[in-house]
Amino acid sequence: MAKNKKKSKHISDILTFVIAAILVAVVVFGIVVMIRQNSPTESEQPKEARNINTASDTLKTEEDLKDEDKVAESSNDSKDRAEAQARNEEEDKKTVAQTESGLKVAKPNINYIAQEGDFIVVGGDVSNINETGGKCTIVFSQGSRAESVTTDTLPNPSYVSCEAGRIEKSKLSAGEWKVKIQYKSNYAEGESEAQNYTIQ
Repeated sequence: MAKNKKKSKHISDILTFVIAAILVAVVVFGIVVMIRQNSPTESEQPKEARNINTASDTLKTEEDLKDEDKVAESSNDSKDRAEAQARNEEEDKKTVAQTESGLKVAKPNINYIAQEGDFIVVGGDVSNINETGGKCTIVFSQGSRAESVTTDTLPNPSYVSCEAGRIEKSKLSAGEWKVKIQYKSNYAEGESEAQNYTIQ
């Protein structure tokens, strides 16, 4: 009987211990759940906290900052150049001589007058203009008579070159003629000084 009592007490002690352990586990689990429910989620965290957590991801290296400075500097240079060009164009309008129609005064030059077979050929340029799209007109005049031919311009790095103008010699009577080159574009116009040329 004594042995059975001891065994029974031993089993009772084990059950008591197991029940106590279960109760402790339940209490700890309940506390953990409560803590989790009361702590804010990531989206509820203050903005400053989130920024601190992600600061290491957004920090820019010194090289990144240098590159950004270069881009900004380049952008400022382009802006400065554009503004300077606009100012220069305004100054040009004020200082460059203009015709009555408000165009820039072009200054054509006669480079040569020569006879080639049955034609009189005249070549020239406009040294103070650098553009495309203008026209050169070579004019032969004798008293009230006049003969002319209009030519296109040729591209040059820093001035306008007139394509050579050819007039049939048969259209010009013998004697002295005055020869001029007239230039006209949307931007400029003008004429050269007259040169004398004698037709034999």
